[in-house]
Amino acid sequence: MSTPMRAPIGRLISARLRDYRMLWRAAVTNTDPRMSAITRWGTSTLVLLVGVAMAYVEGPRAALAWFWCAASGFLLLTWAWRFLPGAVKLAAPANAKLVPHLRRRLIELSCLVCYVGIAGIASAPFSGTSGLGAWLLWIVVFMAGTGLGVAGHRAGSAIVMTATFSTLFVSQVPAALTDLLSHPLAVVLSLPIYAVIIYLAVCAMFPQAGERHWAMLARRARWVTAAGKADPLVEQLAGKEARGWYAASLRRDSARRDGRRLLVHALGPAHHLGEVMVLQGFMTAVVLALVFVTAWRRDFRLVSDFGWLFACMLLLVPLVYCVRLGQLSSGLAAEQSLVRLAPAMPASAAAFNLVLGRSLLLKTLTVWGLAAGAALLLAALGGAGAQALLRLACLSCMVLPIVATPLRNHAGGAGSAASAAVILLLVPTVEGLVLGAALKGLADLPVLPVAALLSIGYTIYAVVRGLRTMRRSPCAFPAGRID
Repeated sequence: MSTPMRAPIGRLISARLRDYRMLWRAAVTNTDPRMSAITRWGTSTLVLLVGVAMAYVEGPRAALAWFWCAASGFLLLTWAWRFLPGAVKLAAPANAKLVPHLRRRLIELSCLVCYVGIAGIASAPFSGTSGLGAWLLWIVVFMAGTGLGVAGHRAGSAIVMTATFSTLFVSQVPAALTDLLSHPLAVVLSLPIYAVIIYLAVCAMFPQAGERHWAMLARRARWVTAAGKADPLVEQLAGKEARGWYAASLRRDSARRDGRRLLVHALGPAHHLGEVMVLQGFMTAVVLALVFVTAWRRDFRLVSDFGWLFACMLLLVPLVYCVRLGQLSSGLAAEQSLVRLAPAMPASAAAFNLVLGRSLLLKTLTVWGLAAGAALLLAALGGAGAQALLRLACLSCMVLPIVATPLRNHAGGAGSAASAAVILLLVPTVEGLVLGAALKGLADLPVLPVAALLSIGYTIYAVVRGLRTMRRSPCAFPAGRID
């Protein structure tokens, strides 16, 4: 009697797994594969570096718990950012009519993936469970709100904002309640409750009625469109000043007949120094707000000890700026097509590209210098010591190789500028940290200064190689309009 019953159960489970595999593959094909690869490899490298540091400082158990939680967190992020957008499109009323069990299978797969990620974080081999229960509850609520927001449900953004601002008041929660939620028995008993919360949220993501489905898709489309538009208040406050600075710099360079700077003006009004200063000021305001919130919640002594880490956020400005300058060929595709059809000055292409490359290099070095100087000044005003300022200076030098990102073949079909920036940033950083750790064990040399010196040497090599590439490339004049 048992043998004939096992075969249908096995076939049923196998068929269900095939359905899950087909739906997962159909749902995750909606993202850009290049950006997916950048995110995947960049996140994996960062997780590996942090895990190695934790194994060196806190021991192998802490590193194992970190890798365990990182794998579970990556599964949850993949579920929210890659799977759900495609799954919502698959759950259209027409598809539900053609495939009767489609909506049910999508709900089952969504609940299963999300619950596996939550259970993975709960089962990580932590050395202590202090605060685990409260953070598990927060992760469940935040992921439910994120999923609802991705699906277009009106409650998604409210849940995400509430969960985000609730982290400011974690210190106000009674310690007895936190200890009660973090008890191992309480964590195990809370997992079925989290499963019910996930199931209710997923059912709301995949409505059965057709009108609700199309209303959610329309709401999501409006959110995506609104996210890509400039804020009118920001346009009034920053746009007018930035345009005024650009016009003044254009008049000054025209009066001086500075050919190199006029060539940069030909790229358009979106890459000038005034725009960078506005962005730098905005990032500085964000960092100051984070510092004030941290000092209010914790202690000012913590800010003086770790404030240089907040100042590192200012180094994101040159990274974004270098990637934007590296995307000139894709941003001015029509002009590049005209240049390829009717090449201008083919004999002087090498000299022209060399002048263009030096101009772009000078702009990226200027932006990097402004960001590094602002970060050091902010850390010094925050009371950072000499060692903290040295660490921040070393980190600024480790970011320096990204200035070579715009030095590429702009006339040809070059690869992604974002991937080039990630490679220029990660390769010398990883090699420098490995070499610094080896020299620290052999000659007791500090790790960060060694990595900074290696990054400076790699920057010189990348700049020379990039200028040589531009010299050998066809004439790449991005004939942007001077507005």
